Amino acid sequence: YADCCSPPWVSRMMVLALVTAQRRGDVRKMRFSDVWEDADGVRRLHVEQQKSGKRVSIPLDLRLDCVGITVGEAIEACRAYSVLDADGDGYLIRKTTGCMLAATSMSWRFEQAREGVLSKHTGKGTPSSLHECRSLAEREYRDQGVNTKLLLGHSAQAMTDLYNRDRGLAVREGKWKPVPLAVSNSKATENPRIFA
Repeated sequence: YADCCSPPWVSRMMVLALVTAQRRGDVRKMRFSDVWEDADGVRRLHVEQQKSGKRVSIPLDLRLDCVGITVGEAIEACRAYSVLDADGDGYLIRKTTGCMLAATSMSWRFEQAREGVLSKHTGKGTPSSLHECRSLAEREYRDQGVNTKLLLGHSAQAMTDLYNRDRGLAVREGKWKPVPLAVSNSKATENPRIFA
């Protein structure tokens, strides 16, 4: 939907947010010059997170299997759709003029694309926001064995674990938790007529 009905940066923003697992503000300020080869010889995207000041170095070869895209491929997709500086630098996600996007525009365009596919949210709770890409990425990368605490830039594993909640998706997909018939509590077995 974003490819056909939104400005060219919208679909690229969603993919970049998903494969990097970074916050909206960090995706917004990413530049091509943030990619360089580290001392270990690996090309990486370097992100200094606005919220925490943490520095995360993400390998371009990191691949999110559920979408089949690497960080490097997501970055490369951002190159040709709009003007760049004379030296080839610029924001990865940018206006057609090359200028930085407003954070509110990013969120609004995500919501517009979501509603274009799913229609306007009328149910319980709040609909998914752009930040949900970060949570989805955490769950998917964790399943792949990636250290998501480092990727998300959290100090505590407990914070990363909050992102790992599937918000009821497992129940809706039929992943029920069976209750065993055997009861280990001796008082419960002494009185089998609990409902009498």
